[in-house]
Amino acid sequence: METNIELIMHNEHENMTVAEAKSKLQSLASVEQETDLLLRAPLWLNFIMSFSYGMGLFSWASTRHENLWMLGVIISAVVFIFAVVFYLYRSRLLGIKPKVMPKSRSELVFGFLLAIFFGSVTALTRVISVNEIWWASYAGGVIAALALGFTMHYYPSGEYKKGKHQND
Repeated sequence: METNIELIMHNEHENMTVAEAKSKLQSLASVEQETDLLLRAPLWLNFIMSFSYGMGLFSWASTRHENLWMLGVIISAVVFIFAVVFYLYRSRLLGIKPKVMPKSRSELVFGFLLAIFFGSVTALTRVISVNEIWWASYAGGVIAALALGFTMHYYPSGEYKKGKHQND
C-alpha cells in the first residue's frame, strides 16, 4: 500500500503542466552548461595541450632515420603530459573530478570515434610525409591541434550533445 505522501508525490508528477516541464528542462540544461564550464580547461592550458600535441605529431611525421626531430617528439610529449597532470591537479583543487573513463555508452562511442579520428590523422600524416610530400606533416599537426582544442573546449565532459535547443 502506498502512503498519502507517495500518492501526493505521484499525482504531482502526473499533473505537471507544459510550462513546468519546460522550466525543469531549462534548469537541467543550465546545470549541464555550468558543469561543462567548470570542467573546461582554461584557454591558455587548452592552447598548451593542443599545441604540444600538434607539435609532437608534426615532429614525429618529420623524422627521417635518426634526426633531431625526435627530440621535438620527446619535448612535446613531456609538455603534454605535464599539462594534462596540471589540469587534473587544478580540477582536484577546485573540487571537480573530471571523468577519465566513460560512464555511459554515448561517451564510450564518442571517445572511440575520437580515437579513430586521431589515430587516422597520425597514421596518414606519417605515411604521407614519409612519401616525400613535405607539407603533410604541417597539415597533420595543425589538424590534430585544432581538433584537440575544439574537442576539449566544446566537449569537456566527453558527452556529445546534439544541440542546445533539441527539445524545443
